[in-house]
This record gives sequence, C-alpha cells and structure tokens, in this order.
Amino acid sequence: MASFERFDDMCDSKLKPKILRNILSDYIPNEKQPLVNFQSLSNVVSTISTHKLLSEDSKPQTKSKSSVDEWVERLLALVSSDMPDKSWVGIVLMGVTCQECSSDRFFTSYSVWFNTLLSHVKNPESSRIVRVASCSSISDLLTRLSRFSNTKKEAVSHAAKVILPVIKLLEEDSSEALCEAIVQLLSTIVILFPAAFHSSHVKVEEVIASKIFSAKTSSTTLKKCAHFLALLPKANKGDTASWSLMMQKLLISINVHLDNFFQGLEKEETGKKAMKRLVPPGQDAPLPLGGQDASLDDAAWNSEQLIVSRVSTLMYCSSVMLTSSYKCKLNIPVASLLSLVKRVLAVNGSLSSAMSPFMTGIQQELVCAELPTLHSSALELLRATINSIRSQLLPYAASVVTLVKSYFTKCALPELRIKLYTITKTLLKSMGVGMVMQLAEDIVSNASVDLDPKAVEGSIVASSTNHAVLKPCSKKRKHSGVEAENAAIEVGVPHNHSSSPISLKIAALEALETLLTTGGALISDSLRERVDKLLMMTASNACQGRWANAGETYQYLPNKSTADLVEFQLSALQAFLASLVSPSPKRPSFLAEGLELFQTGKSQGEMKVAGFCAHALMSLEVVIHPRALPLDGLPSLSDQFPENNSRGGDDLLCKEWVAANVDVPSNKEIQRTTSPLQEAKRLKRGNDLATVDSLSGQDHTYTVGSENVQQADVSKKEDRKDDMAPEEVCQEVASETREGEGLAVKDSLMEEAAVVKKKRESLDESDDDSIPSLTADDYLSSDSDIES
Repeated sequence: MASFERFDDMCDSKLKPKILRNILSDYIPNEKQPLVNFQSLSNVVSTISTHKLLSEDSKPQTKSKSSVDEWVERLLALVSSDMPDKSWVGIVLMGVTCQECSSDRFFTSYSVWFNTLLSHVKNPESSRIVRVASCSSISDLLTRLSRFSNTKKEAVSHAAKVILPVIKLLEEDSSEALCEAIVQLLSTIVILFPAAFHSSHVKVEEVIASKIFSAKTSSTTLKKCAHFLALLPKANKGDTASWSLMMQKLLISINVHLDNFFQGLEKEETGKKAMKRLVPPGQDAPLPLGGQDASLDDAAWNSEQLIVSRVSTLMYCSSVMLTSSYKCKLNIPVASLLSLVKRVLAVNGSLSSAMSPFMTGIQQELVCAELPTLHSSALELLRATINSIRSQLLPYAASVVTLVKSYFTKCALPELRIKLYTITKTLLKSMGVGMVMQLAEDIVSNASVDLDPKAVEGSIVASSTNHAVLKPCSKKRKHSGVEAENAAIEVGVPHNHSSSPISLKIAALEALETLLTTGGALISDSLRERVDKLLMMTASNACQGRWANAGETYQYLPNKSTADLVEFQLSALQAFLASLVSPSPKRPSFLAEGLELFQTGKSQGEMKVAGFCAHALMSLEVVIHPRALPLDGLPSLSDQFPENNSRGGDDLLCKEWVAANVDVPSNKEIQRTTSPLQEAKRLKRGNDLATVDSLSGQDHTYTVGSENVQQADVSKKEDRKDDMAPEEVCQEVASETREGEGLAVKDSLMEEAAVVKKKRESLDESDDDSIPSLTADDYLSSDSDIES
C-alpha cells in the first residue's frame, strides 16, 4: 500500500517541490511531448508567483533545489527546441524564472540564460513570436541584474550587446508587436544602464525618429517611441547640453511641420519668429531630428493627418522630457514652449478675407477636423511646462493667465475644457494665491455654465411632478397629440440646452475645490456667495433622492453607469465640503444644508460616498462646536508678560510703589481724605490686579494700583455700602467734588505722581501718563469691592 506524505498546511515548505513537479508533468512538455494548451500558461505563472515555487532552501541537497534544477533543465531544452511553439513557451517561462528564482541561482546562471535568449534575437530564422518573447525575457533578466551592485560592469556589457541587434531588427521588421517589444527593451536599458548607449545613441535616435515619421506606425507604437526618445538624452552623457539639444531639435521639427499645416491660417511672420527664437542669429541650427527631412510625400495618408500625428507625437515627447527626472539642472526654454502653445491655440480654422482665395473648402475641412487633436496636445504641453517649473513660472505668469483666459472664451469642446480645468488646477497649486486673484472670476463663470444649475433644477422639477416634459410642451400635447408623440424632447433637459458630460462636470467641481482650498479667503464676498450657492445646489441635486439606489438614472445625466454617477456624487460632496470649511469672513451660509446632506449620505449612500460623508462630518465638527479654553486655565499676566519687556516694567513699578510706605500714604490717610467717597468696582485679571477709582473731576482720572488685593490693609467697617450701585457711587463722588473736599486729595495725589515720575526716570521708563494706570479693557470684572 502506497504511503502518502502529509503536510502541515498550505505554507509548508515541503509542499513546494511537489507542486512544482506536478506542474512539470502536467503542463510543461518535454522534447517528445506535444504542447498541451497555451492558455494554461497563465495558471502556471500565477501558481509559481503565489506559492514562490522557485525559491530554494539554504541547505544543499534538498528537494526544493532538485525540483528547481529539473525546472531549469526543462526550460533550457524548450528554449533550444526547433519548434516555435515550444521555444516560445520556454522563453516566456525563462523570463518568469529570472524574476522568481533565488539570488544565488540567478547570479550563477544569468550569463548562460542571457546568451541563450540573445541567440534567438540574432538568428534570422527565428519566428516573430519567438523574437518578441526573447526581447521581453531579456528585459526581465536585465531588470533583475540591475539589483546586484557587484555586477555593474558586466551588466553594462551585456546590455550593450543587445542594442545593435535589436536596432537592426527594428529596421528590417515593421511588425507592431515586435516594434513595441524592442522599444520597451531599449527603454529598460536606457533607464537602468544608460552607459550602454554611448557608442550607439546616434544610430538609435535615427531609427526611432524614422519610426515616428513613418506613416505606417500605429498610434500606440508612436507613443512608446516618443517616450523612449524623451529618455535618450540620459544615454548621451546625461548632461544639460544633451537635454537642451534634444529639446531644440523637437521644437524646430514641430514648428517646421506647423508652417506647412497652418498655411493660409496664420501670418507668415509667426513661423519665422518662432524659428528665430529657437535659432538666434549668429548660431548654427542643429542637425534635424534623426537626420530626417520629414517629407510629406507619403501617399498612404492625407498630409494633414500625417502632420498632426507627427506634431502630436513630438509634443508628447517634449512633455515627457519636461516631467522626467534628471540628475542635472535643466535649462528649460519656457519662452519657446509658451510661444508654441500660443501659436497652436490661436488657430481655430477660421479664414481671414485676405487668405480665403488661397485655401479651398476641402482643405479647410481637413484642417478643422484635425485641430482638436492638435489643441489637445498643445494643452498637455502647457500643463507639463507648468508642472516642470512650478513657481519659477512667475516671470511668464501674465502671458499664461492671458492665454488661459482667452482660450476659455472660445473653447467649446468638452475634452478640451477638461484639459483647461486641469491646467487651472495646476496653476493654482503651483503659483498660489496670486493666481487665485487672477483666475477666480473665470473659473467660477465657466464652472457655472458647465455645471448648469438651472438645467439640474428643471430636471428635479420634472421628476417630482412626474411629467416627462416641461409645461410649455404639455399645452402642445393637449392640442396635437401626434406632434407630442413625434417630438424628440429629452427628459429633464430644456430646449436648446446641450448637457455637459459628467467628466466635464467633475473637472469643473475639482477646479472649484482647488480654488477654495488655495485661496478661498481672498475671493470677493459676492463671488464667494456665488460659489457656495453653486456647490450647494450641485451637491443637493446630485444626491437628492438617489442615496438608497445609486444605480438609478439621473434625468439630467442619462445613460450613465453607476460608477460614473457615484464619482459625480463624490466630486460634488468634496467640493461642497471645501466650501464649508474654507476660510471665510463669516460663518458658512449653507452649513445646515451640508450637515443634513452628509448625515443622510452617511447612512444611505453608496459605500464610497458614505465613507466620505463620515469624514466630512468629522471635519465639520470643529465648525459646529468650536473649542474654547476655560477661563480658569488662562495663564497669569506674569507668564504672558515677563519682566524683561515693557509691561513687566510697569508691574515692577507697582510692586515697589506698594512696598514703599514712606512714599505712599497709608490706608488710614487715604481713608481720611476720601471718607465721603464710596467704593468703586474692582476689576481683576491675572494675579488679581486691582484699581481704585479715586476721583473724577475736571476730566482727570487717577488710579492707585496694588498687585494683590488680599495684602492690602482695607478697612471693613463700611460693609453696609458694599451693595451700592455704581451710579450712586458716581453721584456721591460728584457731590463731594463740588463741595471742595476732593481738592486736598487731588493735591496729595499730585505730589505722589511727582515721586512716581522720579522713580520712573531712574528706571529709564518712558510713559505718557504721570501715574501708572491700567484701563478697564485690560481687566475682567470681579465680585468683590474694596473700600477707598
């Protein structure tokens, strides 16, 4: 009876060799067995990655090592097979092995594996699928090799061996799959081992540029070629001069193509000025990009379509160069980039009267059909320029603001408006409050149009009254039922209204949120009220009656998926929260509506929306219940105003004044001279500082201060006067002053003031009052009084 080996659990190390051997026997064929199924390879790769089947124990002569040895031997046999399908399987799994095997095995075997894979790239008889798989597996091998610091020279040497064979293959074979695999391999090499291109970067640039200028290259391949071309300056010394040279070549090539494309649509001086800016007088122009003349004689494409494809690809390459990281500082030609963007956005397809005879209607039609693509690429280039220099854009901020404002007025396509909102967000984040003051009015005005609260309100009314059309249409139904049945009226949308797509609404909401986050306190009151009301209405209309069933179709956003509607709800709530918590000179006007909306969304909204509503309520807690420190815990005046500052000098003077019995009259003498006077209200703050209002006569007030009222020798014989009102005290003080009894006290206090003035001069104190005094604003009221 056969014995069965038992395992502890699914993580038992003894289980890995068994699973790997089962894969070898069931799915990986040998030289004599046919291939079972190509689709099973995805399950094999997933199992190897999940269970880490190619990892090995550190102990020698273990089952895991022997199973991995069998795996590698089987793969090498498949790679060397003459059958393309088996060779392809072995090469694909070899790339997985390079990623998953142990470090010791990779370090000892990578050279053999590399030469085996490279032989298929160089072999002209190898099939196309084998070459594509070989390029991908070599890329995996070089990526793993870059992690070993002690093999840097060997890695550069191996990478250099790949470049020329794949470049030759790229020139000979025009297959899209092979081209993409080769470009991906070259991108890996230029990132990990740029030194491998030192002797071949000119040839590589020429071949990649030829692919970009070719009419047979697909859009996906064009994008990958442009991305690699943007990284190529790292291979050519990787310094500032290499980057600037490549950028200059790109901008010159773009302007040359635009000269041909914009004939009859712009002035001739525009192109000449752009070239003079790129190549100043007295300087030699660089060689064309890749040595190409960029001729437009290809009959496979219309010239307009080919030009736009090339220009868009070169603009994308420039954007990648601006946003990629480099070790050295770069000299970015901001003026030339902004001039290029302005030149493209200025052309909208209209013809002037002087240019009409030189362009046919068909030519204008072809140009207008390609202009949106060209404008989109120009906006992406502008966004990349702002991202690359951020606050250093300040010298050019005025021209950028003018460009954005002018394009907002004539931009009608939703895709372009979305990009324009993205640019405004980037400007606000990069330039700060200064850009808020310039763009606030334009952002709010355009967002109001795109969010269109009136149309949303109309849809709510229509849904609440259960009518499919508005009231004017209901009358037509009564008079002509046939016309009403045949009328194509969109539900919940007024006549002559083009509903904005949901992606444009989300972009507008994000722009408003960024505006409030960056400089909400700097917006004018009238504009802030517009923004707050717009966001409140948008959030309410987006969520009203839709919490329980987020998949229900909005009448003003028809034919939208649940995910799109949830994203719109989330964007509207995020912008509304920014409106409530953004700094403002007054409390939020729609705080109650916001609390109700977030409370309902927390309990009834979709999970993603409910989570944000809970976060919003937590953020609004500070607005609802502002925290305040208790009065008993306030620090004393001695802590707030140390003795080394000006206020501390006054406190020290008061202490010396109270302590000096020779200079200050005794409490009995004060009582005798002021016996007819009633006590005044004591005010205290900090260490129970107090004042006694002595007399008020002839518009002069004199006060006597003591640091601690408990240490004063105050008479308690007149307890019956403690409850007197302040008005009665003032009346008695005035009557005694009229009788002349207060004159003696006034003279006595004037003598005291002279003594205090001498002491202040000795302490180098400068004060306008002759007697130190504390005003009533500096104190808190006290419950106890002292006798004068």
